Amino acid sequence: MKVTKDQAAANKEAILTAASRMYREKGIDGIGIGELSRSVGLTHGGFYGQFPGGKEQLASEAVTRTFESNIQDWQDAKSIPELIRRYLTQGHLNNWTDGCPIPALAADVARTGGAVSSSFTKGIEQLIDLLMELVEGETHDEKHQESLRILSSIAGAMLIARALDNPELSRQFLQSVIDAWPAASKTEEQASVSTSTDRPKDDSIPLT
Repeated sequence: MKVTKDQAAANKEAILTAASRMYREKGIDGIGIGELSRSVGLTHGGFYGQFPGGKEQLASEAVTRTFESNIQDWQDAKSIPELIRRYLTQGHLNNWTDGCPIPALAADVARTGGAVSSSFTKGIEQLIDLLMELVEGETHDEKHQESLRILSSIAGAMLIARALDNPELSRQFLQSVIDAWPAASKTEEQASVSTSTDRPKDDSIPLT
C-alpha cells in the first residue's frame, strides 16, 4: 500500500522526535537505524524513504529538532538569573532525553562533523541571540561576549556534573556557576541546587 503524503510526514516527524530524544540518551553512534526505525514502527525501507541521505541526514535534522524543542524554554526566561537557576537544577542534571543538547551531544557532534556540526552551530547561534536579549552591555560586542561566557559556563558545568560519580561534587559544580552571578543566588530557595529527584519537570530549562 502506497504511503500518503500525510502519513509520510507523520512518519518523519515520529523518527525525528524519537531520534532527538534517543541521541541525547545514547549518543549519535549509540543507536542504529534499525533500532530507531523499530521504535516508531517503520522498516529500513520506510526510514530511507524519509531520509535518503541516511544517518547523517537524520542526525543533522534531529539535532536541529533538539534545539527547536528547547528554544521555547529559553525564551520563557525573563532574566539571566532566572535562566541560570532553571538550567542548573538536579532535575535537568538527571534529564538526558529532554535536556540541553549541548552537554548531551557536543562530543558526538565534534566527532561526526559535517552537516551535523552545521546544525549544531546554528542551534548554538540561536541560543546566543536569545541570551543577548537578556544580558547587560553597552555594545553588541559586550553583550555577545557575556552571552558566550554564560552559555559556556552553564553548559560546561552541566557536562562535568553529569560525568561525575560523586553527587556532592556534581552539586558543587552547578552551584559554583549560580554563585558566580550574584543575582542568581539571591534567595536560598532559588539558589540551592536541590538533590531531590522529585523537582517538577518545568522547573528547569532543558535546553537548550
